Amino acid sequence: MDHANTPTLTPADRIIGALAFAAGSADVFAFLKLHDVFTSAMTGNTALLGLALGRGHLLDAARSLAALVGFAIGSGSATVLHDKIASSATQVHRLLLIESVCLVGVAVLWAVLPHPVYHAPLFVLILLAAGAMGIQSVAARAIDLPGIPTVVFTTTLTMIMMGVIRALRPGMQSGGLKPITWRQIGAMSLYLTGAATAAALTAWWQAVIALPPLLAVLLALRAARLVRSRA
Repeated sequence: MDHANTPTLTPADRIIGALAFAAGSADVFAFLKLHDVFTSAMTGNTALLGLALGRGHLLDAARSLAALVGFAIGSGSATVLHDKIASSATQVHRLLLIESVCLVGVAVLWAVLPHPVYHAPLFVLILLAAGAMGIQSVAARAIDLPGIPTVVFTTTLTMIMMGVIRALRPGMQSGGLKPITWRQIGAMSLYLTGAATAAALTAWWQAVIALPPLLAVLLALRAARLVRSRA
């Protein structure tokens, strides 16, 4: 079954949507409060690392490198667990459970540490938050919705534009946008919503800015638990 082009919403859509929101809110939280790093946008971190190295700003480079290392450790560890489990529903559930534990750690540390955070605690937060997003990237790939990521949206924007242009050009395709294009638009929109939510909390209630990614992943975990129970 081609789940990506199914015309109705599925449990996988709810999981992907919640994870996209989590990634957007986590990225903005990290950029604003963990001193200019991203936790899911590794292309951005690579650019920031190059910028810092080129300018000779070694501390800035160390933060970007920590995010890259945390993401790599998270995705690598998640791959090991993923490959040991045969059921895709169980894979997603287990990975999201581990991600939620990492995000609980981030939320607790953010709540108890003095702000702004510097030195070793800052790097612990970066590693934990980026590791959680690395785990999420593998969990999203275990969901049967190819072409709809939760942590990288440059390629998604390309695919959205391709789908839109093909829908608009006479003779290319009938019936408007394909379901997969709508799903890609939805995932990108929820990433944007998560980013806006984190930014708003920074201005209004920064003590809870670490909570939106955790709450979103817990929603995804609940949906994944239902999927696994029906499998």
